[in-house]
Amino acid sequence: MVYFTADTHFGHENIIKYCSRPFPDAKAMNEFMIEAWNSRVTGRDTVYILGDMFFRCKAEEVEKILTALNGRKN
Repeated sequence: MVYFTADTHFGHENIIKYCSRPFPDAKAMNEFMIEAWNSRVTGRDTVYILGDMFFRCKAEEVEKILTALNGRKN
């Protein structure tokens, strides 16, 4: 399968307020989005990321999230 996504904003605390996302903090949001992504995307799928995936994440956090997400990310 091929998927397209944009503007996930992993790590972006203020996006919770700006977009009324139902999370207490970025950590909870990140964990939920990883779980939701992996419930749909398999290791055989390709995901094209068209917009802001991360915001103010340290390199090690970016690597951890990318590793946790199923599929080939482009």
